[in-house]
Amino acid sequence: MPALHRILIVDDEPDLEPLILIRMRRKMRAGLYDFLFARNGVEALEALTENPDVDIVISDINMPEMDGLTLLEQIRKVDPNIRAIIVSAYGDMKNIRTAMRRGAVDFITKPIDFEDFEETIERTVIQLREWKVALLARDAMVASQSGEDSTTGT
Repeated sequence: MPALHRILIVDDEPDLEPLILIRMRRKMRAGLYDFLFARNGVEALEALTENPDVDIVISDINMPEMDGLTLLEQIRKVDPNIRAIIVSAYGDMKNIRTAMRRGAVDFITKPIDFEDFEETIERTVIQLREWKVALLARDAMVASQSGEDSTTGT
C-alpha cells in the first residue's frame, strides 16, 4: 500500500536524510508518509518529474546549483497543487517573506527542531486534506448542476 503522502526533502546537508528517516520512521511504517530526498533544486525538479505523486516539498533556501527560492517558482510550473515548505536560518525574514510570496505555505527555521518539523508537516497535510475535500465538493456540485454523475462523469 503506498503512503498517504509523499514528501520531497531538498537540502544539501547529507546528515539531514538519516535524521529524518530515524525521526519519522513510525509514521513511515504506518504508511502515512514516504520521503524522497534531493541535494539541490535541479535534483528536486528531476524527482518531481519522476514522482508526480509528491504532495509536499520541504526545501532549504541556500543550496548549490538552484536555490530554494528559484525552486519555488519552478514547482508552480511542474504542479501548482504541491505544497511547499521552506527551511531557513532563524531570523532570515527577508528570504522567508520572499518564499511566502512565491508560494510557500509555511516555513521551518534552522537548526531544525524536529517537533516543529512534524507539526509543520501535520498542518500542511490537514490543509491538503481540506483542499481535496473542497475540490470533490465543487466537482460534485458542478456535476449535479450539469446532470452528470460525479463518480463516472456521465
